[in-house]
This record gives sequence, C-alpha cells and structure tokens, in this order.
Amino acid sequence: MATPLLRFPSSEAGFVLIPVLLFTTLLLLISMTTLSTNGTDLRTTRNRQSGVETLWIARAGTEIGKNWLEHNLFTTPLPVILGPTPFGSGTYTVEIVAIENNTYRVTATGRGPEGSQQDVEEIVRLPNLLPFGVILNEGDGLHPDFDDLSGGIGRRIPDFNIDGRNHAPDGALASTCPAIAPYGVTQPTAQGDLTAALATLKREVVARANAYCQADGGSSGGGVCTPGLSWVRGRVALPRFTSDACVATNPSCFVNLDLSAAALRATAQPPEENLLPPPQDRGPFAPAIASTLPFARLLTASEQSTLHAELDELMQRIGEIPEEKKLTISTNIAGGTHTYGTLEKPQLTMVEDGAGALDISGGAVLNGAGILLIPRVLQLREATLNWQGLVVIIGDGDLRASDPAVCGQIIGAVVVRDDAAVDRKLDLDLIQHSGSCTRFAVSYSCEAVARALALLMRTDSRMEKFDG
Repeated sequence: MATPLLRFPSSEAGFVLIPVLLFTTLLLLISMTTLSTNGTDLRTTRNRQSGVETLWIARAGTEIGKNWLEHNLFTTPLPVILGPTPFGSGTYTVEIVAIENNTYRVTATGRGPEGSQQDVEEIVRLPNLLPFGVILNEGDGLHPDFDDLSGGIGRRIPDFNIDGRNHAPDGALASTCPAIAPYGVTQPTAQGDLTAALATLKREVVARANAYCQADGGSSGGGVCTPGLSWVRGRVALPRFTSDACVATNPSCFVNLDLSAAALRATAQPPEENLLPPPQDRGPFAPAIASTLPFARLLTASEQSTLHAELDELMQRIGEIPEEKKLTISTNIAGGTHTYGTLEKPQLTMVEDGAGALDISGGAVLNGAGILLIPRVLQLREATLNWQGLVVIIGDGDLRASDPAVCGQIIGAVVVRDDAAVDRKLDLDLIQHSGSCTRFAVSYSCEAVARALALLMRTDSRMEKFDG
C-alpha cells in the first residue's frame, strides 16, 4: 500500500526561504561594513603615516634653517626663504625672520605623500652680547702701561693692534657692521688708566722721535731713527709734534699723534711710499675712527646692567653644553700645530681651570674658532695664537705674552668678566714684531662673534601645525 505524501498548506510555502534571505542580507551588510571600516582604517593609517613623515620633513627644515643662521648671520639680509628643497619623499621650504635682540623665527613647511602638509615654527635666540668695545671689560681689570722695556728715551710704537673697524673673519675690512671703540669698560678707573696710558705712549713716541731724528732723516743722540719715527719728527726745522705739556687744540700737541697712521709702519724712506701691505695696514690701538669714537668707552649704568645680565646668560649657556661637546686645553703645549674648531665648524674650547699658568711655547701654533674660555693664566711664549670668534676671560684668567716672540691675531672680540679689582687680564706689552710674522692684532668682527654665539643658540618655543 503506498505511503501517503506530506503536503504543506499553500499559505506556508516559502517560509524557510525568507529567514535565509534575511540572514544572507545581514551577512552581506556586515561584510560591506567590515570592508568599509578596513578601508577607512587603511586610509587613516596611511594619512597618519604621511603626516608623521611630513612632520619629520618639516622638522628637518627647521634644523637646516638653524644651521643656515649659524653660518650666515650678518652676511645675508633677513628675511630669507630657503627652498623648496627635496627631502625624502617630499620637500621643505624654510622662512627665517629676525625679530629682535638676537631672536629669530624659523618656519618650515613640509610637503609629503598623499598631499600632506606640516608647518613647524621655532623661535630661537642667541645670547645678546652687545658690542660695546673690541675688548669689553666688566670690571676694573685693565691697567695697561704699554711699557715694552725696550730702553732708551721713550717707548717704541707697540707691536700689537686693537682695531675697532669691522673685519670679515679672514681679516679683511668689512662693512656689514659699524665700527666700535677699542675698549668698552664699566669702571671709571679703567677708562682713566687706559686713556692716560695712551697719552703717555704718544708723548714718549714723540720724545723718542725728536731725540733720535733730524730734519734730514738722519739719526742723532745715539739712537736709531726708523722711517716711522722720522715721519713723527717731520722734515722741517721744528718737529711736527712736541712732547711738552699741551692741550689737544694745539695741532703740534703730542695727543694729536695718530697711532693708526700708515707711515708709522713704513719700512724705508720716504715713509709714505714704503708701507707694509694689508692686513698690516691697521692702526695700533687707535684706528682711523678715533675722531668719532673714544679710545676707551665708559658704559652707562643701564649698559652695565645689560652687560651683567648678558654675561650671566652667556655663562649659563656655556654651562649647559654637554661635556662631550666641549674641547679642553688641560696641559702645556710645547710645539706643533693644534686646531680647536674652524670657521665652518666652530667649537667651545675651555682652558681647564686650576692653579698656576699654562704655557703655549716652543713655536707652537694654536688655531681655533668659536668660544675660547680662559679661567686661568694662559701664557704665550714663542707661540702663535689665531682665534676667530669670542675670547672670554673669567676669574683668575689672563691672556699674557710672556716674551716678545708672540704672533697671531684674534678676529672677533675679547670679553673680560673681572672678579678681581687689580688683576691685569690682557697683557700683550712685551710683543715685538719680527719678520717671521705679522703684528699681533685684536680686530673686531661682528660675523666671527655671531658664529661663536651661535654655538649657544637655544630654542625658546616650538609650534607644530598639521594641515592635512
């Protein structure tokens, strides 16, 4: 007998299919949502990666900008724009703007993959050490007598120069900054000693010229009439200058002797036609600007306060530099050539503090660029010192020529933080010029000083802006 077939009512047909379709649709929606979410996550990740990459491109731009500042201050007018420059998978463009008081805004715009852009702005500042003088003394430590102990009547014309005209780091005259006074001092006694010593020097040079030279250029009195002294004496019956007590309004008064006159350094007669070539043609002590700038400028109370704060900041910044980034002179140097930084890569070099003096002797040559910090006596004996930048003398420090055979030059400035009222901090009186080297000179250079101070550049603030 045949088994009867089961039959569903016509109203229940397709009942199973509906849940299946609903479930399939739900799965499809979930899958599409998952794919969409994954795509968004991928795009977000890619955008984030592009943003981070662009951020580092922009940060690289600020570092390039700060490096540019270190090497181009005072040589290129601001504002300046660098770039766009390719870097990695994008480019950076840097704008550098001077604000005030040695403060600069460095803004770098980085452009990277996926059209991303990032701006990074840094406000950077250098110590604002104002150039009051080629040799700047915060205290009373400059008491020169300019006595070379050469014997005879009067003193010879000194064989070292302090020149307030602005120079390029290579020693050539430059017009990027105005001239400054040879000395900037904070104590009236230091100014009085310097001015009196200069007047004494001029009087005794005139006395020597008048004692040793005759109108025809010949010698008398058992001394040597050099071409320079002959020019001081003059070729007429009466000497050009008198060493008697006189006032500056008298043209023949010894105070009117210009120690920057090229004829003083003539090598043969007539003096006007036998001059030493540049860079020798620069004046000992008093450059050609002496009529407009004092030999020793006395700082006002406000300037003294500013200088004190600036030197405090300078020493604080120096103390913050890691030891591994400092060069040190810790022992005597006898012979050889020793380099502590170059103009392209200045360094902070410190003479190690301690009792007693350190000697640079035996024909040693010490070259360097940047900041030279001297906290103890540094004696030059038959040695050459060439420094581009800033020489800072502190505490019991002194830069001293201990015998006549000293050569070289400081191009930049010397700063003396004086901690002892009667100490002498820069003794170069013994130097005597020889044919083997040029006269020792301390010549102002705003560019060399700026490159030295750039070693102490500090970021005061940084702002980052993500543009997409």
